[in-house]
Amino acid sequence: MLDARRYPARQLAALYAERWEIESVFAEIKPHQRGARVVLSSKTPDGVRQQIWAHLLVHHALRELMLRTAATRGLDPDRVSFTETLRSARRSVTVTPGSFSPDLLVRALVMLQQDLLERLLPARRLRSQPRVVKREDVQLPAQTG
Repeated sequence: MLDARRYPARQLAALYAERWEIESVFAEIKPHQRGARVVLSSKTPDGVRQQIWAHLLVHHALRELMLRTAATRGLDPDRVSFTETLRSARRSVTVTPGSFSPDLLVRALVMLQQDLLERLLPARRLRSQPRVVKREDVQLPAQTG
């Protein structure tokens, strides 16, 4: 990756910032969604794969809910908290367990979105800063003779 034309520094720096997005996703799934110190309970490789897919599907559904909720107000999806979305979704499932009629499901979704819009995160500040070299003014001692 030493060829500057093939790998421009600006693009590499932008990719480095994007790398942290996946770290955030891992943190959303592992300690928050799945639960801290919770291990997959399946005893077979197929069961483990099924549990992993289930966690990924739930994460995707929560992220889609965040995206659609933000879109109702024309907001950046980063303003909707993953943790609040997870908590609200858990509350909505435990309040009315069992099967839902389509009408009840739509009403529950609207209430869930309203709940999330009441708990928006502040707008994110721009996280990039121009690189500068800080210099301290050093006073050299006066030389004698």
